[in-house]
Amino acid sequence: MQRKCHRCDRLYTPTDHNTWCPDCMDGKPIVPRKTAKQVAKENRERMEQAYKYARYCVQCGKRFYTNKANKMICGEWECEEKQQKQLLQARRTKERALRGL
Repeated sequence: MQRKCHRCDRLYTPTDHNTWCPDCMDGKPIVPRKTAKQVAKENRERMEQAYKYARYCVQCGKRFYTNKANKMICGEWECEEKQQKQLLQARRTKERALRGL
């Protein structure tokens, strides 16, 4: 059974009752954790390399990445539902207007 080191949070297989991994017991330095800004920057750079287009969703305003030139919705469930409702309402309004003529 593996255990999490209390010093560096790494998983290790304990050999006795110690709560530190063998590397921490030997006195090796801990690699500092990345800050939220560093992680966000790395994710943004990775996304910009992987996808061609960076867009803003017309429903929620969030930024999203895509390879499709004509994509306008971020793909979250709520945004797609709102878009479907708007299209359905527009179609019904158009049909009612044509029937009234």
